[in-house]
Amino acid sequence: MTDFVSGLDAMIAERKKMTSPLYQTILAGKATERLLQAFVLHRWPIKSLWTRNILGIASNIDDYTIRRLLVENIYEEETGALSNSGRHLDTFADFGESVGLAPGSLDNPPLAPETAAVVAHNVRVCNGGAHFTAGVASVLLLMEGQPPIVDNGGVSMLSVMRDVYGLPEKGHEFFVHHASADEGEDAVSELEDEHAAAARTLLRRYCTTDLLKAQAVDALGQALELRHRHFDMILATAYDPSEPVFRYGAGR
Repeated sequence: MTDFVSGLDAMIAERKKMTSPLYQTILAGKATERLLQAFVLHRWPIKSLWTRNILGIASNIDDYTIRRLLVENIYEEETGALSNSGRHLDTFADFGESVGLAPGSLDNPPLAPETAAVVAHNVRVCNGGAHFTAGVASVLLLMEGQPPIVDNGGVSMLSVMRDVYGLPEKGHEFFVHHASADEGEDAVSELEDEHAAAARTLLRRYCTTDLLKAQAVDALGQALELRHRHFDMILATAYDPSEPVFRYGAGR
């Protein structure tokens, strides 16, 4: 079983977000205003369903200790109380505002086919149509088990948003709790570590047959492919390197 879970971790590491040209462009400090706005608009439909997807998984867990970890994950996402932040989705909206999205832009964001495919996959594996362990592998472990998004020079999403694009604290708070190492160190936050550990425990506890293992591997493979198509779509449709690089406050 350990080899099975380690194999899932290896799949995630091989196609982590940092391998995407979209994230490479952002971390290189080359993102334009239009790209960062599109990043928020197209990521929003997926992020806004995160807690409901995890609720779908949690509803199937009979082990109180593990279920509590998932409930704490949901509680933190919806309130920010465990990390003394705001609701995580609200901090992502604040990021969007800081890169120039107009108020109300996220009320009815565009749903590109590539985005819709990710949404549909996540709902299916977490909330019906598949054994919940497929959701654990391809949503919970995929997100919580990701290495921090850091380039070879140690630049993280937090540091590039704050130090290169110049976003104020309200604009970069989301990245304090997501997609960054802790001030440049190669370590995810304690909360993310706990949630990833819970996902691995769930897989070892409940993904016990060859069929379930194969379904989990297949679901994760699909999720990785769909997510990278989604990332590629954002870059292809919203990035023109001839446009000026985004700097907070420039031209406003």
